[in-house]
Amino acid sequence: MSEQHAPAPDQGIEESSFKKGELEGVVVDEVPTTKKEDSTTEDGVTKEDNIAWMVSMIFLLLVLGAMWIWGNARDWSAQSGYGYTNENYTGRFSPEPFYCNDTSEIGRHGLADCTASWYFWKLPTEQTSVLTTVVVWVLYSTHQILNWALIYKAQLEMTTSKQKGNKKYGNKMRWFNYVLLLVNGGFHILHLIQTHWTYDGISQDVSLSSSQASVILMISLIMLVEYRERGLILMWPNARSNDAFAQKLRLNPKPINYVRKYHGYYFSWAILYTFWYHPMENTWGHTTGFLHTGMVLIQGSLIYTRMHLNKYWRLINESWVLVHGAIVAIQTADPAKPDQLWPMFLFGFGFLLCFTQIFNLPIWKRVSPGYRVIPGIIFYAVAFAVYTTIVPQGLSKLWQTISIPSIQYLNLILAWFVIYVFIALENSCSGCYGAPTTGWNILYLVTILFLYAMIILASVLLNYIEVSFLLLMQLYVFAFIALFSVTIMLHVRTLGPFRRIPIVVTS
Repeated sequence: MSEQHAPAPDQGIEESSFKKGELEGVVVDEVPTTKKEDSTTEDGVTKEDNIAWMVSMIFLLLVLGAMWIWGNARDWSAQSGYGYTNENYTGRFSPEPFYCNDTSEIGRHGLADCTASWYFWKLPTEQTSVLTTVVVWVLYSTHQILNWALIYKAQLEMTTSKQKGNKKYGNKMRWFNYVLLLVNGGFHILHLIQTHWTYDGISQDVSLSSSQASVILMISLIMLVEYRERGLILMWPNARSNDAFAQKLRLNPKPINYVRKYHGYYFSWAILYTFWYHPMENTWGHTTGFLHTGMVLIQGSLIYTRMHLNKYWRLINESWVLVHGAIVAIQTADPAKPDQLWPMFLFGFGFLLCFTQIFNLPIWKRVSPGYRVIPGIIFYAVAFAVYTTIVPQGLSKLWQTISIPSIQYLNLILAWFVIYVFIALENSCSGCYGAPTTGWNILYLVTILFLYAMIILASVLLNYIEVSFLLLMQLYVFAFIALFSVTIMLHVRTLGPFRRIPIVVTS
């Protein structure tokens, strides 16, 4: 594993060697490599993005605190379906379908793992109404459309601004940053009020597997966004890797550049779909989950700012699922079963952190490549200790450390490949040149909305289909990859980069 001489710490790197063999067309990167920042102001402007980030995080923590205070005031304390009965919690929820033989309701029978696909924190069916359904769907739809509209307006405006020679990324907040923060903050408050009014999230209508699949793919796409600088594993093959294997195996950058530019739309959907899936219940699983969705929404609201590029902040956003996943697995585990799932989540996402995600940090550009094995060595030292002393069946369960990472890497490669195929198809299109007319732009945008609506409708129709939870979740991931890839190509048609009409030279 050899690399070209690294540039000075934290400086940007030239991409010419990385873009060899790129498919036709040029793409402008929306997540540039950042230079080292100091504590001074930029062009005399206070670092508004840092202040906005700090205020937003404080606000998010206050909302989560209010979630606990209000929940405790109403004696809400249902941490999971185990130990819950209608008598001791006044019938707030239907009990877990432990034996999968409850024929009184769809989704509570027919599958060996129906407890996995049954979402506990929702009203019993007899307590639902048109009101409980309409309120949450109106709020979710409004929140989603506003987010998409603001992202699109921001990209449209910044594309024009760059054409005029203005800097794209800086510490100064723009109007759309403030509006995005206000919209997302306002809907946090509305969601908390809605929870204590009508309670249900959209979980009453769409499947749990679809919600989890949306975030699983988002994590893989984040890894694809970061691929250029940190590669796939142990920071290889990154843009400076010049060994023979890296040259042959490195992914073509064109799909990656498209993902870097247009990931915001899918990320917004995945996070808001998950945000509105769950009620704001005062449990630790919900708290760490809403903390994660809140952080990602803050990150998305700070587009075109230096804070959006901050590598430490990006690492927290990407790897927080390690904390959330482990806590949810512990909270919802069957206490009667010694074989628990928390090690798989803790060490599965821990593997991603130690072998891939941690190399986002600038320090790894300053040290010799040989040091990159240190996080992995520490990881497996801890894993061996835990599996030999705490986990039932011991080291025979060590395969759990690679089960989640294998899926995430597979999804990354698959997403890259599907987009690559679409780009190749676009390159063969004889009429796909230049910017579209206004009419075509409207058609493209309406088509994008229609596709997302269809994928949500499919989740409603397949809510309780009798398919294994894990299999259905991966099938959703495949469907979301197709959705993401098609919508990316439509975004390219609306915002560019546009293919140039070839010049025919006649003699």
